[in-house]
Amino acid sequence: MRTLANPFRITGFTVIDACPNDPVSVKCCIQAACKDNSGQCLDKSRTSCAGGTWKTNLCPGGNNVQCCQKPSGGVTPPPTPPVTNPFVAYLRRLHELATKYGGDRPANQLVMEWLRHEEYNDLQWKALIGGVDDDFTKYVDEAGVQMLDTFKDPEYSLDIKISHLGACMNGVFLKEPASGTDTNRADVAGWGGDWMTFYGEWRRDSDEEPKGGKYCLDHMCNAVDDTTFKLRDLVEDADCYNVGMRLRANPSLNIADEMEKVLAGGYKRRMKSFVEGRFKDPATAQAIAKSMLLPGNDVLVNTGRIRLIQQNGGLIVKLPLWLSDEEMDDLTKGFADRLFGIVRLEDAASN
Repeated sequence: MRTLANPFRITGFTVIDACPNDPVSVKCCIQAACKDNSGQCLDKSRTSCAGGTWKTNLCPGGNNVQCCQKPSGGVTPPPTPPVTNPFVAYLRRLHELATKYGGDRPANQLVMEWLRHEEYNDLQWKALIGGVDDDFTKYVDEAGVQMLDTFKDPEYSLDIKISHLGACMNGVFLKEPASGTDTNRADVAGWGGDWMTFYGEWRRDSDEEPKGGKYCLDHMCNAVDDTTFKLRDLVEDADCYNVGMRLRANPSLNIADEMEKVLAGGYKRRMKSFVEGRFKDPATAQAIAKSMLLPGNDVLVNTGRIRLIQQNGGLIVKLPLWLSDEEMDDLTKGFADRLFGIVRLEDAASN
């Protein structure tokens, strides 16, 4: 008998007629570890698996040959420590620094500000949700922490843009999205800004595709098309909304812990949580999408909307206000259909 690296004494199992040149009394003894190396293949009809459990489909031979899995030395081995996601470890380090730094801003807010400070802290963003704490960014720099650009999303294998995620989350955390079918600056910081720029892209391409609804279904939140509202943007918008709202509701939570929940499995329901949390149902989503495109009471948002649309659609562009009711309904229905279609795909994948 020989002993493997796993703690099983090999007794093996026999195979009839595998040794044709030997007497009938001589049988072939197969000694094999299970396919996943989790145990030893044994003949269940002749051998017990004392202290262990039988597992099927892991061994060669007939149905009588099964995998006997036992803990080492009869003692259950300690669980393997989970591997910390690098982005979560990064957030945890930033939160520790924010806590030590102190000041009058919550630690979670300071972390969000650090994430966005290089790309989303210009005059427009300062006017939209406020500027970052420059002393804190200097404090983090002096601690030797460098800015991360992206991390890999576990669901779609997309490179998530950290600065956009941080800016969007900062907007949700500070402003809180509007209720009902209204929209506000928190929306603009996330999905709303993406929707405005996407509208500009549709008008730019409207000669090729005059139907806004079809343009949404073909190009919005797509992993392939390089639009300003691609799938990566939606993932960032969803995570920033879900985590930002939780941190608003419970200030004692840690941004690192909440993102860890997302990346450890919460991503399987991220779209459902976001879409149903912010948009409720397709009809409400259509009304919210329309509200985001039309002038409201916030002068800053009104001027910003025109600027974003013209950046992508050109200076001479048909603004949303000038769409016919039929054109607006078709466009916003495409928006709602696309979002809830993604939710249905997520539901199907989770079941």
